[in-house]
Amino acid sequence: MSGQTLPGLVGLIIAMANPLAASAADPCDALYKAGIKSLQTPHHVYTTSTRSGGKPRAGEAIYAGGVEYLQLNGKWQRSPLPQQEMVEAAQEKLKTHPETCTLVGDQSADGQAVSVYKVRDKDSGTEQLVRILKSNGLLEGSTVTLPDGSVVETRYEYTNVRAPTVS
Repeated sequence: MSGQTLPGLVGLIIAMANPLAASAADPCDALYKAGIKSLQTPHHVYTTSTRSGGKPRAGEAIYAGGVEYLQLNGKWQRSPLPQQEMVEAAQEKLKTHPETCTLVGDQSADGQAVSVYKVRDKDSGTEQLVRILKSNGLLEGSTVTLPDGSVVETRYEYTNVRAPTVS
């Protein structure tokens, strides 16, 4: 016990018993890091947007070889936004925390264990639920409900991802 005071030892014991209390990181950090990791991992994104009272609209994007491809009007196009800029924007969020995040809990999505976070944009007030795969820390998907009642569902896949043929 040389050099350690009793309050210092108690604090150490409490920190060891509750590691989250010792590293009170913002819950949004897990989301931003998952976003960065997902941007750096080839993946296919499927999106369904439903306006209040409207028909669902499907969308797709593929991230492969450091390039984002968007399917617009049935044709694949290369995104003008470089992947590195998307990563840098996500890294900036780690510094500025423009959202408020709360860990909702653990669930299963498509047979895989996920951590679910509720995310609220501080400026717009938009809320979403974001799912992160527990197995690898990548994004699994999200559900965004907009103030007008529109809902945007997103699902990520990471297997057999190849760049599409650009029209």
